[in-house]
Amino acid sequence: MKNPLPLIVLCTHHKTGTVWMAGIMRALRRQHKLKLFSGAQAELPADADIFIQDHSRVDMNALRQRQPLRPVRAIHVIRDPRDVVISGCFYHVKTVEKWANRPKPEYGGKCYREAIAAQPTDHDKLVFEMQHTAAKTIRDMLAWNYQDDDVFEVKYEDLINDTEYKFFGPMMEFIGFKGEDLPNALEHVRANSLFGGSKGETAAGDHVRSGESRQWPKVFTPELKAEFKRLHPDVLQRLGYEAGNDW
Repeated sequence: MKNPLPLIVLCTHHKTGTVWMAGIMRALRRQHKLKLFSGAQAELPADADIFIQDHSRVDMNALRQRQPLRPVRAIHVIRDPRDVVISGCFYHVKTVEKWANRPKPEYGGKCYREAIAAQPTDHDKLVFEMQHTAAKTIRDMLAWNYQDDDVFEVKYEDLINDTEYKFFGPMMEFIGFKGEDLPNALEHVRANSLFGGSKGETAAGDHVRSGESRQWPKVFTPELKAEFKRLHPDVLQRLGYEAGNDW
């Protein structure tokens, strides 16, 4: 690495490829002996080189002000909300994550995992997810500032089969891996991606049911479509996944 890198910020959302993308960042950290931090921005060390925020809770202006002479370059990954619902639903019925196994009054003393698992059918489980955890993720994706020039905006669907690096190439250059450093960065992408033989997010065990994109056409019945449209009427249009509401 000839030139100093900017502060690299990875912004994802729940079930939008966090573990997969973080794996790429950790490979880059090892290769270039960078300092990586994953957590809340308030706890970000001053000497961090890579900052991973898995709920995209970042203040870009504050990051730019921390070290005015060091650029900030962020990657922000979103995913089709319908697939977020599916991935989240079938993950949450068995997850061991602490937040989902903590009893909550709103679930009658049950934890989230128990509450969603107790739903009688897959339809009911998916609707429950639409109303709760996936709804929070959808709100976060909608609330994001998509006009920041220091952020590389990308969809999970465009990355998952990007074997020709049409998106990964420009992305890696955007965060500072240019010239002779680019092929090496893309090799880390290949090694940590589904199309490179890795299990992607599933490398973390049973973290996901499937890393495929466009799961929803096989899962969403007319009834589920109607419920999704009722709960989240314009999200697909606002995030660029559908031109209208007649999908």
